[in-house]
Amino acid sequence: MLYELAHAIQAKNPWIWEGVEAVNAALCGLRIADKRKLQECLPANVRIAGLCDAGRLADFFMRQPKESFRWFRPHAFDEAAMRKLLSRRSYIIYVQEEDEEIIGYAFLRCFANGKCFLGKMVDVNHQGKGVCTRLCAVGMTLAEKVGFRMFESINKDNLGSMKASQKACDVIVVEALEGGDLLIEDRPKGSLAKK
Repeated sequence: MLYELAHAIQAKNPWIWEGVEAVNAALCGLRIADKRKLQECLPANVRIAGLCDAGRLADFFMRQPKESFRWFRPHAFDEAAMRKLLSRRSYIIYVQEEDEEIIGYAFLRCFANGKCFLGKMVDVNHQGKGVCTRLCAVGMTLAEKVGFRMFESINKDNLGSMKASQKACDVIVVEALEGGDLLIEDRPKGSLAKK
């Protein structure tokens, strides 16, 4: 319900959404503090993205085929949009690199209520090689570090994304959403077995 309401406000009243986002970003900034310190908990070849990565990220998205955006449309993908997201305190954006090239992009979209949403995309030439699983695992690590519960919206037909999440985390389906999407909650791997 809240998920649909948020998207409706964003689409129909963007000026309200921007005000809500500004307040949310300020509150999240109090919890997240310095994003650079999060780098300490990341594995090799994965790093927190900075403003200097805006152009590289726009290029990354331009290299992907149209099919890659079938289920991934959380924001605009140009340099200006990436610069805006990278400067927001409610987003933790991180990338996986290989030979100084971005091969995986992910973000945690954080909310002041202690929830965050994971979004992820893997370069078309690196899919099926464990990159998406690693991005999910890193997201779980970051969410735990800043004290947020992690959720995702994954289309039921997007089997690769769902399998990556299931390999990296314990996955709970929360509810079915419009258009075949499922709202899932990710928990640390093995946490459900402990109950």
